[in-house]
Amino acid sequence: MGYQKLFTKGRIGSVSLKNRIVLPPMGTSFASFTGEATEQAIRYYEARAKGGCGLIITEISRIDEVTGVGAPGQLSATSVRYIRKLVELVDSVHKYDTKIFMQLHHPGREISRSLLNGHQPVAPSPIACKVTKELPRELTTSECDELVKKFIVGANIAKTAGFDGVELHGAHGYLINEFLSPYTNKRTDKYGGDYFKRLTFISSIIKGIQATCGPGFPVSVRISADEFVEGGLKIADSVKIARSLESLGVAAINVSAGTYESGYAVIEPHYLPEGWKKNLARTIKENIKIPVIATNNVKHPAFAEQLLEEEVSDFVAIGRGQLADPEWGNKAFRNQEVLIHKCLGCMHCFKTLNTGRPVECTINPYLGREFLYSDQSLVRNGSGRKIAVIGGGPAGMHAAYVLAQRKYKVVLFEKSDSLGGTMKLAEKPTAKQLIGEFIETQKAELAAANVEVRLNTAATPEMIAELDFYGVIMATGGLPIVPTISGIDNPNVYTAESILAGTVTVENKQV
Repeated sequence: MGYQKLFTKGRIGSVSLKNRIVLPPMGTSFASFTGEATEQAIRYYEARAKGGCGLIITEISRIDEVTGVGAPGQLSATSVRYIRKLVELVDSVHKYDTKIFMQLHHPGREISRSLLNGHQPVAPSPIACKVTKELPRELTTSECDELVKKFIVGANIAKTAGFDGVELHGAHGYLINEFLSPYTNKRTDKYGGDYFKRLTFISSIIKGIQATCGPGFPVSVRISADEFVEGGLKIADSVKIARSLESLGVAAINVSAGTYESGYAVIEPHYLPEGWKKNLARTIKENIKIPVIATNNVKHPAFAEQLLEEEVSDFVAIGRGQLADPEWGNKAFRNQEVLIHKCLGCMHCFKTLNTGRPVECTINPYLGREFLYSDQSLVRNGSGRKIAVIGGGPAGMHAAYVLAQRKYKVVLFEKSDSLGGTMKLAEKPTAKQLIGEFIETQKAELAAANVEVRLNTAATPEMIAELDFYGVIMATGGLPIVPTISGIDNPNVYTAESILAGTVTVENKQV
């Protein structure tokens, strides 16, 4: 084990954690449309617990069924009828000595009527989100009081189901964040105005949870340390908020950033480097004594260890990294960093959610299908029979790896001098180096599975027949689409592939 700090035990309130790896809340839409934990959702979380995660914080869980729906397939904590399946979810995580918090959420103004059955979104003040572009209705004082109670009810449901704690989603421009921020809270009643009144909503929720769930039930709060919008919260504001929350008895601060209007800071695209916002978490940590959890676009265990060594945070949140590879923690513990399927930052997960589908991952076809497929479900009936895989791109390499797990003797033929296929070109543009790392991961998997790789070998029907293979996988890829337009064959016309491959140069040429 090379990452000593990452695998040191930790504590949040009364809860002891086996390591410093946290699965932060991410929407999946794996729950039923009514909000019940489905088999799909349960097995998804179980896979991350089995994979070595120390603390799981669930996706946004709604506390209100009218204006509080944040996603079509999110968990619900609005009624005791959800407890039975939540117990099953908790038990599936606990059996791997992983702890689990439920994140309680209300979208506020950052939602569309289409998800609220036609109801108008609500918010502290009638200020439209520039992304959803729907004017919210201002909540009355009594409605604010009722929503406070609903958060408390949600926490009690979570405790009854066996959750180890709850987290309040006070980040990303959602309802609690809207009350905290001067950008979205222009109220003049007890829930708005000066700094202390803007804290009233969340402080009332925290005190209510403490009163009903007891001091041994931790409450974490997620905040956007910088909203990255003009007139919104900045780090100095968030330090003050974090200190106030600490004084209220909050067990941890989960540091994130951004809102829908600065979405790049919430879910980073590939071009933002690891740790680009680490100073936000470090500044919060320097000003409070309770533990800090932080997301920092982490891809590699070595970087997670570095964040802990630099005292940026006490716990490292690995979000999309654990979508791409549920075994992130176990592989890091075994010093198998090269075998970790690292998140590419391609945003395919975010794209699929925005279409209304459950979350998917470009490089992890098992995501959301853990209840259908697993290592145990592979039919290992190869019995050493020989299989040929023709083509050493991503599909060919993965097919070879899976067939080897199924106990076939696999020979992979690649006509070029290296593996990777078109990915070798895809990694060349700026900030695409993680695609190159994915090639290395697939190569390492082939080596670990004892797949025989024959480079510089163009497979022919005669060769395949002579070697008497039991089966053949064709993974020879495709060709670039070249439109049949006038002049396409002129000598000054080049494909992107030829430029990226370096077979031609366009320097000082008219193209």
